[in-house]
Amino acid sequence: MTGNRGHEMDRAAIEELWSSKTSARASYLVPARHTVSALARLGVVHEGDSVIAFADDFEDAIRREFASTDLHLLASPAVEAFQCESDACSDNDGDRRVFWFVNSIGGHGLRVPNLRQLGRAARSRGAYLVVDNTVASYFGCRPLDMGACLTLEALDRVCGGATEHKLVAVSVARSQLKRHAVDQRAEEMFRLLEAARGSAEPVGECDLRAVADGLETSSLRMQMHFDRARAIAEFLAANEAVPQVAYPGLASHPDHVAATGVLMHGFGPAVEFEVPCDRTAADVIALLPDAYRTSPAGGAHTRVSAIDGLEAHRLRLFAGTDNPLQVAADLDRALRTALR
Repeated sequence: MTGNRGHEMDRAAIEELWSSKTSARASYLVPARHTVSALARLGVVHEGDSVIAFADDFEDAIRREFASTDLHLLASPAVEAFQCESDACSDNDGDRRVFWFVNSIGGHGLRVPNLRQLGRAARSRGAYLVVDNTVASYFGCRPLDMGACLTLEALDRVCGGATEHKLVAVSVARSQLKRHAVDQRAEEMFRLLEAARGSAEPVGECDLRAVADGLETSSLRMQMHFDRARAIAEFLAANEAVPQVAYPGLASHPDHVAATGVLMHGFGPAVEFEVPCDRTAADVIALLPDAYRTSPAGGAHTRVSAIDGLEAHRLRLFAGTDNPLQVAADLDRALRTALR
């Protein structure tokens, strides 16, 4: 898109554009607070199905939204963990559909599962691999190319925090495999989503415009988010006041090797780190300028939040497009002050 063309696009055209960016057969815009809520609203997971999930960021939401399913929450995104739970579900009821839900980057410690291995394993067991691609974004990861049936991405970062309402883009894989074979799982997901299109909730004109305009500059902005996150992660890893840093681009990260084969253009926009000993997340956040906690999610300014609560000791940072040297200076000042 160029010029003001994005302002003229309707919902179907934006969804078609999104599907081209994600290598999808089709994509859908879903008004929802987060990806778990969007997945529940789609109607593709039915009562009695099995849901196997590694998504501790959204554990409460998963328990709430999929209370009527056979729900299994994993402590690890390892392929073996999904396989073990999936085999147990199949033994109990061979006709039950099994969904594997995982983040391309997510969970405590910003884990990165080996999506290629997960895709192969899910296909061999007839499971439906669903990937929350919000943190990595379509720019940083292509789960549909690695065996996922569905991907979901909250659009805060794509739109630069400019939407009035929360939106999630849902993309379904192509069902055509090699040698003219058909992936029946992807075909089923496509038919279910197409059937639900007629009853889809409306998306406001302002939000459609924000998505269209955001897509014009998203690749440039995403690269800036990724590059700044890496610089900040390296700064924090070298800071003696920080006990631990989690960032997939660091060699110390447990999934660094997997991340190099799964992620593109860098290692995502997020960094997690522990605050100095005997200090809380609240102590450090209070010492940062207000913009670090009040800026919109996905906006231009770097955002810091206490993912385990203010009285815990871990912070998650999403890099903006602001000056990483200024961010490092602000963090260093807050950490040093907290230690006094």
